[in-house]
Amino acid sequence: MMGLEAVDRKELEALIKAAGKDPKVPIGLARKMMPRQGDIEEFAYGLISGMVVGNFMASFENKNGRLPDRDETAEILSIMMNRMPLLRKSIMKQLDMR
Repeated sequence: MMGLEAVDRKELEALIKAAGKDPKVPIGLARKMMPRQGDIEEFAYGLISGMVVGNFMASFENKNGRLPDRDETAEILSIMMNRMPLLRKSIMKQLDMR
């Protein structure tokens, strides 16, 4: 299994860390997109997760001229699963500040 290059791994982890530091904007977007339906925490979590993965995938494709292969995708998903509790905590903290 090859997986991601170290530089790509660091970039993904940096995106996750940055998203966790200041989730105000995505939470605000989540509120506007679904003002009275569903669970805002879950929606914001999905929105932020999608933004992180989408930004990483676009950057990866621009840099490498291709989408990640099976092993790289598996590592991306593994990193996301391991680091996503950080995002959930930051979302909950931000929502508690309302």
